[in-house]
Amino acid sequence: MTYGIGNTSLIKAEALEGHLDIDNLFLKLEGENPTGTHKDRLAIQHVDDAIIRNYETITVGSCGNYGVAMSYVANKTKLDCKIYLPKKYSGDLAERIKNHGSEVFKVEGGYEESVKESRKKASENGWYDANPGGKNTPISLVAYVDIAEEIQEELKEPPETVSVAVGNGTTLAGLHLGFRLLWRKDRAEEIPKMLAASSLGNNAIVETYRRGKEEMIELSPEDIDETEANEPLLNWRSLDGQEAINAIYDTKGRAVGLKDEELHHYQELLQEKENIGCLPSSASALGALERYLKDEEDTSGNHVVILTSGVKDVRD
Repeated sequence: MTYGIGNTSLIKAEALEGHLDIDNLFLKLEGENPTGTHKDRLAIQHVDDAIIRNYETITVGSCGNYGVAMSYVANKTKLDCKIYLPKKYSGDLAERIKNHGSEVFKVEGGYEESVKESRKKASENGWYDANPGGKNTPISLVAYVDIAEEIQEELKEPPETVSVAVGNGTTLAGLHLGFRLLWRKDRAEEIPKMLAASSLGNNAIVETYRRGKEEMIELSPEDIDETEANEPLLNWRSLDGQEAINAIYDTKGRAVGLKDEELHHYQELLQEKENIGCLPSSASALGALERYLKDEEDTSGNHVVILTSGVKDVRD
């Protein structure tokens, strides 16, 4: 099954190259996936696994994109789909999920509580648990291996850096796995430096790195400052965070926290320079790269920014 998922465009960002004073900048446009984000890759991997293992029902907790993606893919199959959402996100989002034939359950609390409830119901009812940080995490990481494969196929060599926005850390960890597998198969001479971008003070991966820790820390949920711009990046626990932190240290990469005004700045910069529309959270990946480049004397090589919701407007 593919349903038009994957094989997204990798474009050379010549206008941004001049702005950042580097020679080879590429943007991976994951917004080209059917529901508009990279989460479609995650959903199809888990749906395939659930079907192979003869499950009848699949479930996730979500604040948005993953719930929509899972409902979209599950609707293409005979799987029943149960999505758990925080009550405060249950308006238009819930209707979009229901339109794909999934059942929506509203949960008190935030994202972590929705995942907890989804996981609990999966255990009680024998459903497939597609949530991050659980027993099916290896499937989640494999979902993003294809992005590394696609980048390698286009560039014919591994990039110097790969930058992506992080919440739970699943995407970055999966990308790292993909490039490491290419290296192990002697298809790549090295593994890119993995750059993580998120909301300053509101993500456990970034704060773990900023404090120089190698073991994941948890933040206080009460200290998380949620805004419309940073919501997709927030995570006081980061369920796949240890895998992401390991990837960052393994590749001598970096985790960068950005303020809301910076998220909006990079969103506007992408629109102005490259005619690419994306969420502020996705644009954070460009901010992490610029921060990295400012600290490095040698900026040669290819640099790839994964825009998890990016789409280029090709109209005149």
